[in-house]
Amino acid sequence: MGLFAARDLTAGERLIEYKGRRYGKGKLPDMGDDGVTKFLRLSDGTGIDGSGWAALANHGCDPNCELREDEESRLPKAWLYALKDVAKGEELVWDYRLDVASRTEAYADWACACGSEECRGTMADTEPFKDT
Repeated sequence: MGLFAARDLTAGERLIEYKGRRYGKGKLPDMGDDGVTKFLRLSDGTGIDGSGWAALANHGCDPNCELREDEESRLPKAWLYALKDVAKGEELVWDYRLDVASRTEAYADWACACGSEECRGTMADTEPFKDT
């Protein structure tokens, strides 16, 4: 599964809202045994368990999209934006940069196989582990 451009897209274009069930600060959805998560933590501590079209966008270490928060509404919302021009039919991918507890968890539980030359081997954010 994935999300693909239905038409040519322009860099900077707002594409689709990340929708789903909302969770309050510190709350998390029950994780299934399949190891798949579509939970997005927002800057105010709330989160969205993605179930809309944007949740179909896969991870890529060399993304053509990114999620940005829109804090102008009562509750912050997240939108998928094109980082660069995207051709019709191209897969839309963004860098998940998952927040994990350890380097071991990052590579053992959240391995990446995106295939890009920039692939870091994990869907996790590796910045916290640079010095370890």
